[in-house]
Amino acid sequence: MLVDTIVAGAGLWGCTVARRLAEAGRHVLVLEKRKAVGGNCRCRTEKGIEVHLYGSHIFHTSNEEVWKFVNRFVSFNDYRHSVLANRRGKIYHLPIGCTLLKEFFGRALKPSELTEVDRTALFDAFIRGYTSKQWGVSPEDVDPSVIARLKVRDTFSTDYFDDPHQGIPAEGYNELFRRMLDHPNIRVKCNAPFVLQSAKSLTCPVYYSGPIDQLFGSRLGHLPWRTLRFETEHLPRRDFQGATVVNYSDASVPYTRIHEFRHYHPEKAGAFAKPQGTIITREYSSAWKPGDEQYYPIDNAASRELLAKYRQLVDSFNAEAASSGGKLIVGGRLGEYRYYDMDKSIAAALAVEI
Repeated sequence: MLVDTIVAGAGLWGCTVARRLAEAGRHVLVLEKRKAVGGNCRCRTEKGIEVHLYGSHIFHTSNEEVWKFVNRFVSFNDYRHSVLANRRGKIYHLPIGCTLLKEFFGRALKPSELTEVDRTALFDAFIRGYTSKQWGVSPEDVDPSVIARLKVRDTFSTDYFDDPHQGIPAEGYNELFRRMLDHPNIRVKCNAPFVLQSAKSLTCPVYYSGPIDQLFGSRLGHLPWRTLRFETEHLPRRDFQGATVVNYSDASVPYTRIHEFRHYHPEKAGAFAKPQGTIITREYSSAWKPGDEQYYPIDNAASRELLAKYRQLVDSFNAEAASSGGKLIVGGRLGEYRYYDMDKSIAAALAVEI
């Protein structure tokens, strides 16, 4: 196949762009630096359980275009995400809403009825310790936009997401990516990181979704990130915690949460009766250093300034590459240096000009 377009990075953004390009008649080479496609949604199956290798990924969206797109490739089960919080050994239901308030204060309350003393107690119990572990600083030093992402609702619902469309691919996330890239105009090459040469050497469009600073050898400095470490354990029991995710709010507990993956497929509930055991993963957050995986961008004035400089480098590169027919399009979670839910990453890819 004669290649006329390169897609660098085979996560959600890259695979969506590659599929759109192929259906538009372009001949696409997908380069993936890892040994398999799927980005951080990549899974493996053990003992009949789909284990999420890079932390839990729950698909949820209110975007009809995105929902229609992903359903072209796989069907979704009816899983709806619910998160528990362990504080001092007692279990509470997240997000912050009427159920948690009744469990914590012992009386029916709405968030709008909380006093300043109540809000402080709630913050110290469920947000302060977890946030300090997640970001490595006190909550007061975290950008307000991060705290603003926390969900608060005036109902007793314990569904973590409000989106009408939710679930896990019934055939698994790996199958979603395989089918997205299953097109005669797409060729995939793994263990193949994209290396940016000179502008004159770029003779076709490149859609890049890796870290924008690494694209230029981090010549202006590294953008700051938080990274994650996972400890996975096989346990000889049917069920460990009764839920897919339990957050550990106390700062004294070193990990932020525990994932138990078998709960993501309620349509396979019959497997609970079999003594196959269960698989859990403890998640730890820490400061990023070169060589680590990038998970959460650190949004502050310094990182925004550095990001703007790298975007200027992209513009300069494109101005020089135009004469040779090359073009560099940078997107996705890593390329845009943004926290993206899965559906937002796909929506951004659907909006890319091809």
